[in-house]
Amino acid sequence: MTSFKSVLVSLFLATSALAGAPANAVPTVITFDAGDPIGGLGVGAVLGSQYAGYGVTFAPNAFTGSGGPTGDWATNTTMSVVSSSGTDVGGLGNPSLVSGNMLRAFNGWLNEDGDPSFSAFFSGGINSFSADFAGVSTPADVRVLAYQGGTLLGTVVGSTIGQFNLAFASSVLFDRIVIVPGSFSDWVGIDNITFDRSAPADVPEPATMAIMALGLTGMAFARRRRVR
Repeated sequence: MTSFKSVLVSLFLATSALAGAPANAVPTVITFDAGDPIGGLGVGAVLGSQYAGYGVTFAPNAFTGSGGPTGDWATNTTMSVVSSSGTDVGGLGNPSLVSGNMLRAFNGWLNEDGDPSFSAFFSGGINSFSADFAGVSTPADVRVLAYQGGTLLGTVVGSTIGQFNLAFASSVLFDRIVIVPGSFSDWVGIDNITFDRSAPADVPEPATMAIMALGLTGMAFARRRRVR
């Protein structure tokens, strides 16, 4: 017959495993390519709600008015998908971090009326985000800002001319990313947008904490009975 103590030990081990288990161990990657596992976008597509089924939607012009890297924020940020091997891109770097299709048309950048920006909204909240940037002339103008509601959690900024990856991670879930892809005077292409929701091992979710507390209480009760 299984003892009460052994049951409690099993419960404790199970809840400990749950505490460290990620909510989603496989990051979602958007490459915009035709062979993209989650559905690529064709050249000329305008990025918006196509990936809503994967928990993210995009919208241009996250910022408005003054305060951009070089002046006013754009009201017509380009969200067009282009081919990285086509003529509608700038210099990408060698070897390039980006390939296949990518975000932001070169011709669209030429027509922007200010410093570009756009938002990515995450329906369930995420812990980590990253993206590759190419064709960068002014790296300090390339930024990724993470928000929880209206609260800014952090900002990462480019530091290398040419191309680089920017990433942000937090133990606090965030539901919005704002990307500033350079400035009015710099075309910057974007690719390999990656995001994930993984609960940190040292920050169990409330339900897991409650189960762990129950297990610990039961173990204390069993020990007390043994002492008697």
